[in-house]
Parts: sequence; structure tokens; C-alpha cells
Amino acid sequence: MHKSAILLFVLALLTTSCFTGAIPVLSYATVEENSWTTKTSAPLAGNYEAAVVNGKIYVFRGGANYEYDPATDNWTTKAPMPSTSWAEAAVVINDKIYVLANSVPYEYDPETDTWKTGQPMPTARSQIRAEAVNGKIYVISGRTGDQYTTVKTNEAYDPETDSWETKAEIPYHVASGGSTVLDDKIYVIGGQNEFHDPMNPGFVQIYDPVVDAWKQGTPHPNPAWIEEEVAATTGLHAPKRIYVMGGIEGIGMATDANYVYDPELDVWNSSSSMPFPRSGFALATVNDVLYAIGGFNGWMTSYSDNQQHIPFGYGTIPLISSPENNGNYTSSSVSLIFELSVQTLYLSYSLDGGAEVPLLGNTSLSGLVNGDHALTIYAMDEKGNTSTLQTISFRVDSSLTTILVIAAIVTVVVVGAGLLVYFKKRKR
Repeated sequence: MHKSAILLFVLALLTTSCFTGAIPVLSYATVEENSWTTKTSAPLAGNYEAAVVNGKIYVFRGGANYEYDPATDNWTTKAPMPSTSWAEAAVVINDKIYVLANSVPYEYDPETDTWKTGQPMPTARSQIRAEAVNGKIYVISGRTGDQYTTVKTNEAYDPETDSWETKAEIPYHVASGGSTVLDDKIYVIGGQNEFHDPMNPGFVQIYDPVVDAWKQGTPHPNPAWIEEEVAATTGLHAPKRIYVMGGIEGIGMATDANYVYDPELDVWNSSSSMPFPRSGFALATVNDVLYAIGGFNGWMTSYSDNQQHIPFGYGTIPLISSPENNGNYTSSSVSLIFELSVQTLYLSYSLDGGAEVPLLGNTSLSGLVNGDHALTIYAMDEKGNTSTLQTISFRVDSSLTTILVIAAIVTVVVVGAGLLVYFKKRKR
């Protein structure tokens, strides 16, 4: 074969390879969903509040401060709090932890292992709920004194300015309820309300800080009397759910109940019970794995136990490499490429709001018209509920393909012509 022809063939092969790609196969690992495992106990027994920074759990009780590393299953003693008051809540903003104790926000920096004190909240109270959203801490409800002093107050603290402002009141005042954040909304669940019968109606009160407004979700089907603990899985490795565990269901009696709330469908389901009944424990989430630490049996016996919970659906969130979110494509056919840690019960997708299509493995989205597209992935849980796992937006402009092909052909022709001229000159 003539040298010029060989070079032209190589150039053409390189040009063609720009428009093709390999499709990886699915990978699976064995994960025991909906299960509990005992981990290394906390250094002290009793009630805790917890916060997570960079994959590590920090728990606080009185003046104590301990760091737990789930990766190594080890505990480390850290700098004690400036106050020995009961820790009411702990939240995170910009990798700094704010512990609310005796109506004062104490800022802890895990990197420097140091503390500083902020301005006290305007309305001093206990048995509060506090969560952080978009750089502000919202301290909600609680009691200003003994029973029958529960208030609807909602006050926001800005660490940047060390100042407070009043926000929309919670519709139903509660004390010692549970709370968590999911998709920048605060969920306050349960809690004692001495002005209602029963005292804990299991309200699901949802606060949107952006619009400063509340709405109600479906109440908890079987709420404890007080002190339920709440945490969320975020859709990173498990479906977006809110877990409500434990609490006191009678005088001196704790419960091992574990319920799951689906915010999208506004429905409740039961999950695997805790290893033993308890209240007043810390409930934290690291990479969508839950940890229940410390607590009481509902009365005088305290625990230091640390129990890890793998939620249902863990590992079923597909890791999608194609199409990329907000990606741009020049072909009417785009590969749908993903990986799973474990096999889900049922996976499907919908393109641009169309009918659900079973998703059994990597596939191709064909016949795409130019413009914006939305790909939504669904999964079915053990109760038969289908819920959204994620939605990816991308754009197709196949006219660019023609331009690129023409440009590639022109490049090949120009380079080829130059090479032919070069070889002809060498023959002379």
C-alpha cells in the first residue's frame, strides 16, 4: 500500500474514533440492606447530640466532645465545650459545628479543635429543634419554662453577623420533637404538644426558609410520646427518605420503632426495628448510612452503644456517567451508561415525561430531536412504591455533528493532499 494511502487511512480511523465510546458493564456488590450492625461504643454513656463534618461524627453531651470515624470505627476525645449545659442541638455550616446549649450557640471548628461563643438567642428556651439551611441556623419551638410554656417561636441565627432575626412561626408548637433537613427544607416531626390530645399527634411540619413558610405532611402513623430521633438519607447512596426512630412511649418506657417517611410521596412505612428500645440518643448520617449513638432506656439506664443501620435501597442509586447532567450532545442517539452497587428490585426510566421503560442495563436513547431533554430514573421499594431517584437534564444539537464531520473530512483531505504533494516532490 502506498505511504500516502496508509496515512489517509490512519487519519480517517482517528476521526471515526472521536464519535464512538466503550460501554462498561454493570458492577454489583453484596450489601445487606435494612440491617443493623454493632460498632465501637462511645466513650461515655448517656444522651448525645451529633453533627457530621467531612465524614466524621461529632457527639456532644454536657461539656464532652467526641469524634467518631466510621471508616476506622475509632473514637477520639476532642476539646470540651465551653459550657457544661445540656446540648440541645448541633448543626453544621461551612464545616463548623454549632452546638445550642442553654440558649447559646457555641461554634466548634474541628480543624483547629477550638471553640468560640455566639450571641444568645432572643427567646431563651429548651427542648428546641435546630437545623441549618443556606448558612443560617433555625431554632424552632421548644419551651420557655416548665410544661404549658411551649412556644411557636422560630428564630434564625447568622454566624457571619452573629445576629438573630424572627421568622415564620411553626403552626403547631412542640417540645422535644425530632428534625432534619432534606433538599433545603426543614422537617419537624412529632414532639410533645401539651395543648393537644394526644400530646404527640405526630405532626410532620415542613419549613421552607426560602419563602419563610410552613406546610403539613402526612402525620406519623404511630408516634412515640416524646424524644423521637430523626435523620435523612440524601439520595447519594440510598433513596431520599426520613427515618424516625426510638423515643419514649410511656413513663419509663422506650421504644425500638423505626419508621420511614417518603417526602416525595408523602407516605410512611415501617423499617427494621432498632436492636433495643432507647431514647435520647444521637442519630447521624454519613454517606447515607445511619448511626444511633448513646441514649437511655426511657428512664434511668443509659447506653454508650453505637449501632449502624444500612437503610433499605442502599446502593441502588445508579451512578450515571452518560448522559452527563447539563451535557451537550451532537447525536440523536445518546448512551445511557450507569453502574449499581447492588441490584435494586426494579429500575426504570422516563424520557421527557414519557412512559416508564424498564432499565435492565446500559442502553441507548435513540431518535432524540434537537433541544433540551430530561431523563428521570425511578426505583421501586419493598412496599411497591415507585419513587424518583434522580433527574438528569441534557441537550441535543445534531447539526453540530454535520459541522464536525465536514470539518474532519476537510482536515483529512487537506492533510492528505499535502502528504501527496510531499511524496511527489520526494520522488523527483
